Amino acid sequence: MGRGSRVGMSAFVAFIVGVAAILSLLLGDNPALFGEQPGSDELARRLALPGDALLRLVVIIVAVSIVIGIANLLFAHIGRLAQRKFTSAVLLASFGFTIYWYVTRQGDTSLLEAVQVPIESSLAALLFLSLAQGGARVMQKRADIWGMLFVVVVLVVLLGSLPLAELAPVKTWSDWLMAVPVSAGARALLLGMALGAIVAGARALLGQDRSYRG
Repeated sequence: MGRGSRVGMSAFVAFIVGVAAILSLLLGDNPALFGEQPGSDELARRLALPGDALLRLVVIIVAVSIVIGIANLLFAHIGRLAQRKFTSAVLLASFGFTIYWYVTRQGDTSLLEAVQVPIESSLAALLFLSLAQGGARVMQKRADIWGMLFVVVVLVVLLGSLPLAELAPVKTWSDWLMAVPVSAGARALLLGMALGAIVAGARALLGQDRSYRG
């Protein structure tokens, strides 16, 4: 079998599997499409089986990939111990202690929360400083209406997040900004991601992806 035949066969298999998964997910999740006929629920359940099986297979593959990635990371840092890398020793010791804690405490995740909460707080503080520095640079390099609008919005959102009764009017504006403009921007980003995923999926189904074209 030549290279062109293998590429065509791969594209054909991807097309069949993709169409089967799409039809299974669409028809299996909408038993109302079959009307009120007897056995419609059972038919929808059977049609949903291929899609569920494919989703479970994808989840298993992703989980195995994550395990392989973690193992690769650990082996890489074990190899760096010979070079006397202090950060690698700290990472390996932290990993081993976390696993030991989780196993001996029967799934207790308090250690993870005790580490995660300060890290999230530190990231929030860094985000605050980054926004303040960004606002200062915007006003220095581009002191126009849009730069002023950016600085005002950042100040309103940051001040509205403070738990002070004197800032209740500011919090009202902050909540409105989060509910309307920010929500609209987030939905626009999600729509863009969805359209990109649809285009990528269509290219894969039609065999136009680079992996199929060679």
